[in-house]
Amino acid sequence: MKKLFVLVAVASLSFATSCKQETSKTTETNVANDSIEVVKETTTTTTTLSETEAKAKLDEAKKALDEAKAKGDKVATEAAQKAYDDANTAWTSAKAAVNNAAQDVKEGVNNAAEKVDEKATKAKEDIKDASKDVKEGVDKAAADTKAAAKDAAKDAKEGYNNTLDKLKAK
Repeated sequence: MKKLFVLVAVASLSFATSCKQETSKTTETNVANDSIEVVKETTTTTTTLSETEAKAKLDEAKKALDEAKAKGDKVATEAAQKAYDDANTAWTSAKAAVNNAAQDVKEGVNNAAEKVDEKATKAKEDIKDASKDVKEGVDKAAADTKAAAKDAAKDAKEGYNNTLDKLKAK
């Protein structure tokens, strides 16, 4: 009875640690001429275990394997070994999935930081170009104002001299 209980426990543990569950459905349909058409559907459901859950199931499977080896029951040991191997595979897959997710997050953060740096560099260059354009505009305006002031002074001097010449003639 104990051997049967251990075997059932190991089998249920193996079922619990596996990540796939397949369901079959057979449908019989009457077709013309009294023939029967049989349709078989198989549905596979995949569930994901967390790394912690997978590690717990691995530890349970290891404990069951050790107990089966201690009792010396070959059938129970083989079943427990298969359950342990399945649990180990599930745990390894869960660890890899967690590591891949962490790596994806890290790459996403790095990419975002690089894009921010690129945008900041571009903004800095745009500001530098704009300030250069403003400086050139101010310099040109100052030169234009200086030339205009010079021309106005020249015109004022000529006007003054013309006025003096007119006053002398009378």
